[in-house]
Amino acid sequence: MVWWAALYVVYLGIISTVSVTELVVGAAAAAFCATAAVATRRALLTDLAIGRPRLRVLLLLPPQIVRDSVVLLLPARHGRFAEIPMRSDRDGVLTLLLSLSPGTYVTRVRPDRDTLQVHRAEDRSSPVERELTP
Repeated sequence: MVWWAALYVVYLGIISTVSVTELVVGAAAAAFCATAAVATRRALLTDLAIGRPRLRVLLLLPPQIVRDSVVLLLPARHGRFAEIPMRSDRDGVLTLLLSLSPGTYVTRVRPDRDTLQVHRAEDRSSPVERELTP
């Protein structure tokens, strides 16, 4: 939500005139969307406990993104699929953090087996993956 506000501020800086109508309509639309997002989250995630990632994962992620980007620039690699264990209380956060890096993405979530199927650009797991999985 914050980046939409930043984008709107940039937009206001680029245009030559600021219309009061645009500001009112933009504020009303933002308030409506924020209300809908909060209501949806409360309705859908009532019994879902989402664990917060550890700070170490967030520190490992930027270097991993750079490393994976370099690896993917090298001549074609086919990659491999792998199943990794997950804790069921963190499947959403785990899926998001694993898929942020370009070298690994989640292809299937199997809550019945408490595993994720991922595709890796390399044969071995990344430091981010090792930090997130039990």
